[in-house]
Amino acid sequence: MSEMTDRKPYLLRAIYQWIVDNDCTPHLVIAAPGAGWVHGVPSHLLQEDMLVLNISPQATAHLQIEDDNITFDTRFGGKPHQVWVAMAAVVSLVARENGEGISLPVADDIEAGPKKPQQTAGDDADKTPDNPESPAGGSHLRIIK
Repeated sequence: MSEMTDRKPYLLRAIYQWIVDNDCTPHLVIAAPGAGWVHGVPSHLLQEDMLVLNISPQATAHLQIEDDNITFDTRFGGKPHQVWVAMAAVVSLVARENGEGISLPVADDIEAGPKKPQQTAGDDADKTPDNPESPAGGSHLRIIK
């Protein structure tokens, strides 16, 4: 018997639909947002231990709950943002109106941030000093330090 995939994204997709179908507002709760688990959110919102985002259809566009992350377009202070959240940091998805939803486990070392993959010599082959971004087809997001 092979190892099964993580159930977290499946549960989140189901609970999200259930919350919306019941005319409630889904709020995504994220642990340690400033540790590198979230991109596209104004930095002043990343300072707390937890970040709560309204991910209702009225507040977002192009919401995708993928196996490893959640992405969507939204506005903060009237300005458009493309948000990316690592699945590993998602603590819960609850309805604002009544707190109904699901709580999920997160790693004990969540505050340490994502593990950085080991880079090999060929990884920078497609990058040039004029174009430090990833090659075409990669993510449009980049880490700013």
